[in-house]
Amino acid sequence: MISVRKIGRHLGAEIAGVDLSQPLDGGTFAAIAEAFFEHQVVVFHDQQLTPAQQVAFTRRFGELEQHVRKEHRLAGYPEILIVSNVLDERGAAIGVQDAGRFWHSDLSYKQVPSLLSALYALEVPAKDGVVLGSTSFTSTTAAYDALAEGEKRRLQGLRNVHSYRFYRARNVQAQKEEQARGARTVQEHTPSEAQLASVPDTEAPIVRTHPVTGRKSLFINEAHTSRIVGLPEAEGAALLARLCAHIVKPEFRYEHQWRAGDLLMWDNVAVQHKANFDYELPLRRLMHRTTVRGSVPV
Repeated sequence: MISVRKIGRHLGAEIAGVDLSQPLDGGTFAAIAEAFFEHQVVVFHDQQLTPAQQVAFTRRFGELEQHVRKEHRLAGYPEILIVSNVLDERGAAIGVQDAGRFWHSDLSYKQVPSLLSALYALEVPAKDGVVLGSTSFTSTTAAYDALAEGEKRRLQGLRNVHSYRFYRARNVQAQKEEQARGARTVQEHTPSEAQLASVPDTEAPIVRTHPVTGRKSLFINEAHTSRIVGLPEAEGAALLARLCAHIVKPEFRYEHQWRAGDLLMWDNVAVQHKANFDYELPLRRLMHRTTVRGSVPV
């Protein structure tokens, strides 16, 4: 029998009493899924998962994605994206070092964006007994609910463009600014034109209805949204900035402090997240991410 303990105001819960390395019966999985969609972010502590076991568990929620950054897919398990600052014997990054620099939901730039992501922590950075590299989450359903009724009516029907090219350009610029300040250096793989072409810009409604819960959320983010459709550039930019600032207000947020063995899942329809880069080598971080394909936003 699983137990669920709420740990955040609008999102976040711990689920205990389950070993995800073992096959789950239908009733246990249904209870996990219900808790997940209710709390939007859930964590299972003290798990010991092989790549195959992580893939098997997350596949219960739906079809798994293979990330466009194929150079950082785990060998033998293309459904797993390596998120890590670890370098191999040649000094090359074994995984994505800069994942989550800006507030975003995973793969929102795809025509069929993801439903959920699951990140498994194999190694977490720690210094003087303090774990670093936390991840911040915010509820876009709570942010929508808090809007004035007039603002909700204004947003209904508006659409925004989600763009992987826009994200990549912004990420490269941020890395250059970090290096100019003498901050950490990140190895950046330049995607090929074929990779970029595989994820063309796509439009999505700013107000999105969740395919499972039916709740409305704000499907717009600072990482991937390049513009708002049909508005003059200045007006669209101002609205984008205002909505992005509203979404990440402290009252909508939960911050996860990682432990090795955590399997953390978040709802990409109802949640945005952002990584906190307060660590660097020799402090190591190694995680495996699986992502479940969702549905066309409506």
